[in-house]
Amino acid sequence: MNKPKMILFDYGGTLMSEPYFDPASGNAAIYPYICQNPHNISLEEFGAYLLKLFDEIKALRGDLIEIHEHIFMKNVLEHFDMKLSVPFEEAEYITWNGISAPRQTPGAAEMLAFLRDNNIRTGVISNLCWSGAVLTRRLTEGFPEHNFEFILASSEYIFRKPDPHMFEMALRKSGLEKDEIWYVGNDMAADVVGAGSFGFHPVLYDDRSVPHNLFERNEKIKPDFPYLYVRNWDEFKDLLEV
Repeated sequence: MNKPKMILFDYGGTLMSEPYFDPASGNAAIYPYICQNPHNISLEEFGAYLLKLFDEIKALRGDLIEIHEHIFMKNVLEHFDMKLSVPFEEAEYITWNGISAPRQTPGAAEMLAFLRDNNIRTGVISNLCWSGAVLTRRLTEGFPEHNFEFILASSEYIFRKPDPHMFEMALRKSGLEKDEIWYVGNDMAADVVGAGSFGFHPVLYDDRSVPHNLFERNEKIKPDFPYLYVRNWDEFKDLLEV
């Protein structure tokens, strides 16, 4: 296998983890920014409706279609005749930060520095309802010394991994051939099977010190094509130095 000219990464659980995920805290974070509330909807009512609506949407959309946070927020606000004192992009940033406090996965910053030193290009493809702009902001704050060429959130493109549309979009943006790109993620179905079926070289990132709920599901999926497996970013760098 040739060394890659570009490596694309998943976001959640791969580059950064969100170990403390609390939607109620996100609702509480954005509630003070409601500047018009003619029906005096309480935080409890507001939060209950958000969670109910999100569960309904999730059940209807399936695993391959995404909904954008701005559309979701617009639906909720108009339902209650509410208005915000901040733009939607800032509102989702406030909400997301209320829901979770992200942290780099162990060694991620050093791994990205290694890629920069070796002139290997990088990008991100993430299944995410948050906007690409807010994901870019979070990654820029998380890795201030690194510059990803592009950051793609499924919210902006309708389709979720493992659907090939997201990988196709990244390929077109890269200007490379499929066999010149590696894709790294922690989800066997979305990342390894999705990227490998499309024609990228897939890498499963399986650091058991990073909390998520995919370990058991990942072990049940057996791709019918080869993929690389790493337990941490030091092992990943070793692959590239061989």
